[in-house]
Amino acid sequence: MGLRAELCVFLIGLSFLLLLMSGEGRKRGSFKQSVGVCSNQTLVVPLRYNESYSRPIYKPYLTLCAGMRVCSTYRTTYRVAWREVRREVRQTHTVCCQGWRKPHPGALTCEAICSKPCLNGGVCAGPDQCECAPGWGGKHCHVDVDECRPSLSLCSHGCLNTPGSFACSCPHPLLLGPDGRTCAAGPLQPSTSASILSVAVREAEREERTLREVAELRVRLDRLEQWAAQAGAWVRAVLPMPPEELQPEQVAELWGRGDRIESLSDQVLLLEEKLGACACEDNSLGPNLHG
Repeated sequence: MGLRAELCVFLIGLSFLLLLMSGEGRKRGSFKQSVGVCSNQTLVVPLRYNESYSRPIYKPYLTLCAGMRVCSTYRTTYRVAWREVRREVRQTHTVCCQGWRKPHPGALTCEAICSKPCLNGGVCAGPDQCECAPGWGGKHCHVDVDECRPSLSLCSHGCLNTPGSFACSCPHPLLLGPDGRTCAAGPLQPSTSASILSVAVREAEREERTLREVAELRVRLDRLEQWAAQAGAWVRAVLPMPPEELQPEQVAELWGRGDRIESLSDQVLLLEEKLGACACEDNSLGPNLHG
């Protein structure tokens, strides 16, 4: 079956090729020709091929009927069979003009051929004819168009040519308008005297903030000096002699006494906590246990 199918496909292709070469096809109308198409024909191609189908086969056989009689009947089975089919197929054939080609085999349109590619966004619109994008020119769209030449006057004032485009500029104090080509007067600028006054006001406000910070620092310094004087008086009252007359060994002895005093205070605090705990335990025993 696989060999037969391949043989049928080969015969179909061969018959179609012979039909085109011998001119046996009949012209049946034409399509509306597009750009670059020289002829557009519809051919009727006769085809012959084999197809498969299910063929019924009737087989007789004997069976036992009612009354213990033997009857003759038949059953139907089906087998795969092959048959030859003849039909006509319409084929459309397009021929491109010189300088044009099909974008892909079997296409019904043609596109232009440019020996050199069109650059900078250009499109091949005809045989060796490029349709360039704005800002570019030349046969292959490789030449930059100077939009700033005097004959164009695209900008109302200054003009700067760029690759494929241009840019307009305006002299001071004019500004470039929304269209990007004309210049217009900008918003009014504040006078010089007003600017100087605003600067002076800002400087005065800055100096005022600085003065407030200095005043706050002076108040804090006075508080620190008062605290230092009180602390110094207390130290002089506790020490047996002025601090400036103390020797190093005397300072060490005073430091040790301070440690001992702190240790004694911790012991007293511990004893107070224990006495409070004992008092709580005695009260918890109740009045009947003391008599």
